Amino acid sequence: MRAAVALGLAVLAWCGLAWAEEPQSLYRPQARVEADPPAWYSPALFSPKPKPRPGDWMDAQPEPAQSFQEFVAARPARPTVERHTIYISQLGSMALKDRARLAVLREFLEAYYKLPVRVGPAVGLGGVTSRDRSMPDRPVRQYLSTDILDKTLPPLLPKDGVCLLGVTMQDLYPEPSWNYVFGQASLERRIGVYSLVRFFPAFWGETWSAAAERKGLKRSLATLVHETGHLFGVRHCQKYECVMNGSISLDESDRRPIHLCPECLKKFRWNLGFDVVEHYEGLRKFYAAHGMTAEAGWVAKRLAECGPKPPARAG
Repeated sequence: MRAAVALGLAVLAWCGLAWAEEPQSLYRPQARVEADPPAWYSPALFSPKPKPRPGDWMDAQPEPAQSFQEFVAARPARPTVERHTIYISQLGSMALKDRARLAVLREFLEAYYKLPVRVGPAVGLGGVTSRDRSMPDRPVRQYLSTDILDKTLPPLLPKDGVCLLGVTMQDLYPEPSWNYVFGQASLERRIGVYSLVRFFPAFWGETWSAAAERKGLKRSLATLVHETGHLFGVRHCQKYECVMNGSISLDESDRRPIHLCPECLKKFRWNLGFDVVEHYEGLRKFYAAHGMTAEAGWVAKRLAECGPKPPARAG
């Protein structure tokens, strides 16, 4: 039996695909990143990515790095005037507290990517292939992620949706030989399915605590940002400690930060056209509102480093 797999593993099957549709009118003007203030991409507050530990993502799944030029040349999915909304939908049953978490995820994605994010209709998992897998204390029902990508999600993507994220509190597996998977996506179809259930103590039979809830929420936020980044064509980061680092375990994913490194920030700035200062200001408000003190403090340092928002260029 293969080892349990990690966040975004199955996404890689699609990461090298060029965007299949013809270019459309952009949602925002294409960012002239070469004219941006150098401070926006300063590496001063970022740590270089260390050599992987045995069993880490880059040890188990080595892959080529993606330069900015390679990212642009791959023609990644981009928001257009007709299609610039991120949709996030509930898959399967959710308790009230889980639906509240989904609302926080929506708020965070909107702050992070500066795109409209809407909650789509909830959908059941009837008809999705499933199996029961033994845990130390109980059996756990798991659902086949490829079934969800092939049958459940495609009809749910609205015409104005740049991508659709299906979020579930059910466990997932991508094929019979794998123990589980946190998420899987199709870049070509602009859809992904992600399970958050293993991020919270109830799955492990542990007692709820405020600290465990904060940890689970941070894991969920980082996962959705990371996986949405793949749908916009950004591959795993290998230069800095970054939210786009690959991970093959909860331990490894907990080691990565929730912010974008200078190289990945530049890719998203080019693709989505958001203003970097506005990106950080939105995140600072979110972190402060949700008690994420360390993250709010880090963003405040980045804002001081970036300086004031430059005046708009004429024409």
